[in-house]
Amino acid sequence: MTSPQVRVHLHYAMTGSYPLRLVDLLFFDDRVILLEYDYLTGFDLATAGADRRAASFAETLESEGLAAARAAAEREQRIDYDGLDRIVVYDGGAVAREKVVLERTDAAPVRVRVHGGVEADGLCAALESTVASDSTAIDRQSGAGVSDRFRRLCGLTR
Repeated sequence: MTSPQVRVHLHYAMTGSYPLRLVDLLFFDDRVILLEYDYLTGFDLATAGADRRAASFAETLESEGLAAARAAAEREQRIDYDGLDRIVVYDGGAVAREKVVLERTDAAPVRVRVHGGVEADGLCAALESTVASDSTAIDRQSGAGVSDRFRRLCGLTR
């Protein structure tokens, strides 16, 4: 039996508020796996520690494979595409980094800011060709993506 192949690797993203957590998103034919692999402080960000840790994690995935990357992660979260309502990709606008929001059908959304190089249109195209579920939409939005959290705080949907 062959192991599943990563179709889209969204590298060097961050989630959380403080401390921030480094996370990579691995999109397969039927699911996305989020691998959280380090906590960051302001000092880490100021000294490029996040860049080095993200590069090291990507190298582990590339050279040693998925099993080694999963073993190196501090936390793993699996979301089947059937459990996703939509994936929203924000282009960051003029002032922010790109943002990806995984809107789940039965739990709170997962939000990540992408610090690695990514182009929103290319990411959307890659996700559209990968996500197997007809129930999961890929939506590209302009801007920083702060309004999605504001709407949720106000009790509004979409």
